[in-house]
Amino acid sequence: MEERDMGRNNHLDWTERYRPSNLSEIIGNGSAVKQLRSWADSWAKKRPKKKGAILVGPPGIGKTSAAHALANEYGWDMIELNASDKRNASSIDKVVGHGSRSDSFSEEGEFRSSARGELKLIVFDEADNLFGREDYGGAKAIVQAMRSSAQPIILIVNDYYELTRRASGVKKLAMTIYMEIPSANQVLNALKIIISKEQIEIPSEVLVQIAKNSEGDIRAAINDLQSIAHLRPDQMSEVVMDLGWRDIPPQTYQVLEEIFLSKDPSEARKALIRLDETPDKFILWVDENIPRVIKDARARSSAFDMLSRSDIFLGRVGRRQHYRFWAYSSELMSMGIAVVSGGKFDVYSGTIRRFPEYLIKMSQSKSRRNALKTLISKIAKEHHTSSEVARESIIPYIRSLCISNTEFAVELAMELELQPGEIALLLGVESDSDEVERIMNMTEGADRSSSEDDEGKDRADRCVEGQQLSLFEF
Repeated sequence: MEERDMGRNNHLDWTERYRPSNLSEIIGNGSAVKQLRSWADSWAKKRPKKKGAILVGPPGIGKTSAAHALANEYGWDMIELNASDKRNASSIDKVVGHGSRSDSFSEEGEFRSSARGELKLIVFDEADNLFGREDYGGAKAIVQAMRSSAQPIILIVNDYYELTRRASGVKKLAMTIYMEIPSANQVLNALKIIISKEQIEIPSEVLVQIAKNSEGDIRAAINDLQSIAHLRPDQMSEVVMDLGWRDIPPQTYQVLEEIFLSKDPSEARKALIRLDETPDKFILWVDENIPRVIKDARARSSAFDMLSRSDIFLGRVGRRQHYRFWAYSSELMSMGIAVVSGGKFDVYSGTIRRFPEYLIKMSQSKSRRNALKTLISKIAKEHHTSSEVARESIIPYIRSLCISNTEFAVELAMELELQPGEIALLLGVESDSDEVERIMNMTEGADRSSSEDDEGKDRADRCVEGQQLSLFEF
């Protein structure tokens, strides 16, 4: 294809080049920006009611950009930890402790002294995505950081429930700010500003199509714009159509709001159809939130009656494996509840966010069962025996030894590469307990010492063999 000359800016990432420099440039989300400024003002006045803020919303709508814009607008330095960084307890302690107390220089070369109380914004991107040994203790450390930090902290999450499930303490320590998906017109206006600054011409119908395709994902829209900017105008329409729609399913709480607060039952039904969740799981969300929304006893009874009828069809699916009954169940729990509740009760939409207690308990039970399964497998393999023998005859003795002998527990954790849940089972405690954290920290310390000893031995062996060492190896 023939390309147009884009000059020196062709290689630049436009999502970074046109990242908002202050909160006024954030697309849409006026309410969220107002809340964020109010929180930042409380820090600027040294009287923060909440030490942290949680930015919640789908990917690509400007959460990280809002954090950057806030730091720039208030003249704060920024320390950022994202998903590519190790975010265990030790790493977070270093960032919140040493990092927040160290001095720095601004981009203009101005010295900034932490001793004079100049603030640094600490940002945890994808704070709901903490998994594995690398991030062990991260959720607990984030809560502790918010309690003790003398610096403002922002958590950026896609899934608020995943964050609060792992670190429930943040709900009381941080202001929760929900960022909404921008409209197609707002995305379109942003694209027009970009092409104006780039001094390029793109047909208006192409810009409209990109904005619609993005479904509110600003980052995706800008990337699409940059990807077709080098083409001739007559080629752009065809390529944009090939890029296709980004069908972004609504989050669970958005569908709940549509069902409980919408006056149009058909819209509630459409929202549930787009949700990437099966009716047998979503019914738990509706059941948990009916008492929080519907205050009138008669209306509440009618809502539960609709939900009971929906559950009958779910039961038939289970017994007969006739999944067409899911359609009837879905309509009863969406349109039926909307008829009873939609728009009739003065309820703030943000309160319709209670996670089903049943799912919480099942999740806790599942993680424990999985930990037991992997623990049995590791011990059986180590002892060259069956899983049944390991479970019935070996694990009880190992458990007694681990409880009475910490050194044995550390050695076992290192040898079998045990996860926190597996160590918790052997010690008879919860996976987030201090005992498990101490074992994990001792394991990491022993790993580092072993690695250093191996490196020292290797250098000594090479000296004996007469090999020349580099200056940096001494």
